[in-house]
Amino acid sequence: MNPDRCRPRALTAVALLCGMAGVAPAGAQSSPWYVGAAQGFTYENNLYRLGRDTPTPAGLSRSDTVSTTSLLAGIDQPISRQRLFGNVSLRTNRYLDNTQQNNQGYGLNLGLDWATIERLTGNLNFSANQSLARFNANEFLTGIETRHNIEDARQFGATVAIGVVTRLSAEATYNWRSVRYSAPEYAFRENDQSSLSAGLRYRPSGVSSFSAGLRQTRGEYPRFGRTVAGDFIADSFRRNDLYLNADWTPGGASSADARLSFGRTAYDVATERNLSGVSGALGWNWRPTGKLKFRTALSRDSGIDSYFFDTGLVNGVADYSRSTTALRLRVDYEVSAKIGTHATLTQSSRSLTNRATPAGGTPIVNTGSDRGTALAIGASWAPTRNTQLSCDLSQETRSGAATLSVPLSIGTVGCFGQILLR
Repeated sequence: MNPDRCRPRALTAVALLCGMAGVAPAGAQSSPWYVGAAQGFTYENNLYRLGRDTPTPAGLSRSDTVSTTSLLAGIDQPISRQRLFGNVSLRTNRYLDNTQQNNQGYGLNLGLDWATIERLTGNLNFSANQSLARFNANEFLTGIETRHNIEDARQFGATVAIGVVTRLSAEATYNWRSVRYSAPEYAFRENDQSSLSAGLRYRPSGVSSFSAGLRQTRGEYPRFGRTVAGDFIADSFRRNDLYLNADWTPGGASSADARLSFGRTAYDVATERNLSGVSGALGWNWRPTGKLKFRTALSRDSGIDSYFFDTGLVNGVADYSRSTTALRLRVDYEVSAKIGTHATLTQSSRSLTNRATPAGGTPIVNTGSDRGTALAIGASWAPTRNTQLSCDLSQETRSGAATLSVPLSIGTVGCFGQILLR
């Protein structure tokens, strides 16, 4: 019997037993807080996102199983007109073969919904997350990327709305985000950005709403490149958008939503990355029965996977996804009050562009495209209010030009169980 083939199955069985062991009667009294623990096992057959014809680097395993153990805590407490909520998780990740990727992480989410006696409402939220950065084939011009790299992300948001119960209301939103990496080779990807938007929302009836407004985003890559003396060079960017949103619920079984944005981005240093265009999305929800529901979404976005790079030999800008068109279908079915299943199919097509300028040379431009397909299925079981067990299986394939996108295949299977005390 092949031990490598048995290992994922054995670990999956252990996860199932762990989840079932957590089954306990739920208390009748509701509490605003909870504490708990979770255990998950995930097997992935292409951890480093290597191309189909790319050999695995010496000393590394192409596939691996990771064990994730987490401690959980949360609160959801109404206070008069306000509501305080949040959760925190402390987790440790252990890889069976690629032990150099072992890491500890955490997740923190805090929020406050507030309201005044009059028609003024709002929300404050903050999140922080530390995790192993996702590997990505062809991310660098210098070869396969396998380095241990921890990503730290922080985000803050605030929203204020005036005119809660009226047909016309005004909204303003501020968002801030910062990303940092532990590996110095990833310094070129660190960035800070903030956005401010203001607009109007109109609700002509209980089945529809429309909104329009302006949004400005400012950001900086503080370590975009280096001078000959070794000092860092920063680059800043600005983006202005006019956005339109609509929601419509024609009947009890269907609802639709749409968004449209007209925007332009300009950079101070990497002016070759300046772009303007239209992005948007259409979505449709259909619930033919109380147990079955569908979600279909078609979207087109610009530059969502773009980032700078600086390998030391080449300075410039990588924009592997100049534009992305995606079609996504999700199906949820409730087998019973405690058992649920879901399936998701995503088809995507990307237009790829990469422009780099060697030191003292002329720009080098590469273009291309790729297509991707992702299928995921899963099931969850909640035997009591405070326990849950879920398993998921996914398969992702990608085909494209070897210059900017390598053909690859990724298969993942995982199980997760948790128990909470309230």
